[in-house]
Amino acid sequence: MWALPAAGRPGMRLHVPEWVKLQFHPLKNLKLTAIVSSPASDNKDLFSYAIIENRTMEFIKIGIWKNLSLKMSLLAGILFLITASCMSQNESDTDDNKTIGSLYTQPNKKGVTEKEQALAESKSGDAYQFMNLRKTIGALNVMISATGKEYWINQQTEIIDNLIQTAETSSGIPNNQTFRDDFKGWISLTKNRSYYNEVPLFESYSFFYIMQFLFLTRNNGWMEKTDSNRLWWNNTLAFVEKNIWTKWYERSFSTYKNHYRYFLRTRTHMGSHWAGLAMYLNAVTSDKQIQSQTALLVRQYDTLLKRNLKVSGDGYIWNCTYDNVEGTFAGSSPQKIIQDVSHGNHVVSYIIAAYEFGNDNWTLADINRLSYTLKKNVYDSSKNIFHDNVDGSSGEDRPGWGNFVADGWVKLATYDNEIKAIFRNFEKSKMLKKYNYEFEFKANLNKKQLGGG
Repeated sequence: MWALPAAGRPGMRLHVPEWVKLQFHPLKNLKLTAIVSSPASDNKDLFSYAIIENRTMEFIKIGIWKNLSLKMSLLAGILFLITASCMSQNESDTDDNKTIGSLYTQPNKKGVTEKEQALAESKSGDAYQFMNLRKTIGALNVMISATGKEYWINQQTEIIDNLIQTAETSSGIPNNQTFRDDFKGWISLTKNRSYYNEVPLFESYSFFYIMQFLFLTRNNGWMEKTDSNRLWWNNTLAFVEKNIWTKWYERSFSTYKNHYRYFLRTRTHMGSHWAGLAMYLNAVTSDKQIQSQTALLVRQYDTLLKRNLKVSGDGYIWNCTYDNVEGTFAGSSPQKIIQDVSHGNHVVSYIIAAYEFGNDNWTLADINRLSYTLKKNVYDSSKNIFHDNVDGSSGEDRPGWGNFVADGWVKLATYDNEIKAIFRNFEKSKMLKKYNYEFEFKANLNKKQLGGG
């Protein structure tokens, strides 16, 4: 005989015949978490239950355990339930994939699909639009990571190809008001948004996730699957190495006599894009100089961010401006400005990515503190909205922007069921459609389900 905790009865243990253990204990990874039995009132019969995915199902009433035919009937009943549960789970996972995946090709309130918008932005040659493109590239990475499906990889490579094909040699870009050198890039074509300038921030928004994609496709085997995959991957990496990383590394020195100023900037969320890009680039490049450069950037950014994160209760609050830049190449700011929730997404995204990557500077304790911040400071349960700043205050210049939570904050749901419940409630609101980030939000929120977890 062996014992299991009784369902719904903490501390109570029920005894199960040894043969049940021997037959079913190896199947615990198939969602069968326990077989529990309770004696009937006459002490001759047994009611048996299978607890599958926390749902208790009564499936058979048997006589005496010693009866071999009844044992076999019980075995058959349990196996049937396990099979049905697994089939149900697989169907549910497939439904999740279809439902969330359809958001990519479903028209928004303006009649444009996420796919159409992303392709238009990727072909625009307008660097300013790369910031909005981030949400699609990030969501596609989630679909790829969770499902491994070729379809999503193809969507991603098409977007990246468009971006690279629209890049022009800086000195030959018409109306370029900035560097005019031999690196390739893009200028902003949006008025009042650094018009006709090349801007490192704009590029870093999307290329953080593009580098994550290269990291994912190297690790999941897609890069080595075919010769054409390998050629595409190597060419894309070479473009990033030269025309994203080295370009801004050299330009930063030309402008500031400091190779890292364009990367670290003066604010946490601005530095987060480049730190994430550097983290993944460091892992996949074979260029020793770039390895050294990217490692230094990640170390400095982690130092800066940790100096900013202040423990409040069991959570963190922090300024978006760096508190202490001593010993780093970051720029300082005369003002101390609290981190807004919207841009705070990028800081949270970086910390989670770094933790999952295996960066020892970030632990589960950091993620738990961010979760506490969201639950206690940021979320307003009475209104089902999120405050604008990480300390729970409102933003006078951008009221309502706290509701932009799809890039980073929603990823905390993977680690905290209370957070997941908050976001399940929030997705019932009209905010996802209002701000047009439903695909990104639901992909991040349902990552485990998409992958069958």
